[in-house]
Amino acid sequence: MQWFVVLPLRCLITLMMPPESLSWLERWCLARLIRAIASAIGVAPQRWDYVGFIEITRQLQRGRSPAQQQAIVATVFDRLIPPMMSTLIRKLFRPSRWVCEWNAWFATRLTGWLVGASDRYWVEVIPPNQLPQWQHSGVRIQKCRYLAESQCMALCMNLCKKPTEQFFRQRLGIPLTMTPNFKDYSCEMVFGTPAQPIPQPPLLPCWQDPSQTPCPYV
Repeated sequence: MQWFVVLPLRCLITLMMPPESLSWLERWCLARLIRAIASAIGVAPQRWDYVGFIEITRQLQRGRSPAQQQAIVATVFDRLIPPMMSTLIRKLFRPSRWVCEWNAWFATRLTGWLVGASDRYWVEVIPPNQLPQWQHSGVRIQKCRYLAESQCMALCMNLCKKPTEQFFRQRLGIPLTMTPNFKDYSCEMVFGTPAQPIPQPPLLPCWQDPSQTPCPYV
């Protein structure tokens, strides 16, 4: 991942950090992100810490369809990494083995505060117009902090998995498959197209309905 996307992604990470462990820059990033989400949904933030982030994401979810939720997250991504910049990244960095492995390595070191501890593993992928090959581009999140603390399948799917996959695939041109485990809160991330696609997690019918109260828990 290039230096000009490190800072925005680092800002995302700070969302899950306890306030007392944030630097002044990370606090600024956290406040900016909460403000951006609040602005996108037309509400006033009540808190500027991690609890406030959870609250604002639940407000984002409330009364909106999955597609609407994902569209709002996409606008937040665009504010962090403007379309012009993502287009440049897409043109300069093709989804080669090196790029996929670099993104996986970077994810294990950058997203710890956001999703918890993770490690890389080898995975068989199918590059475009090539034979299957093994590469070190799989990331295993041991226990996703956001899923474990929000306890919400819908938040995981609509505000994390689907918009993140779409952003990497469509904006950065890097195939990404994320498969959360709703039993143990782990998650598998594969940069590159898996030779055997990871099956989609089974979902409860209610997860798509934002009118459900309380939110469908894991």
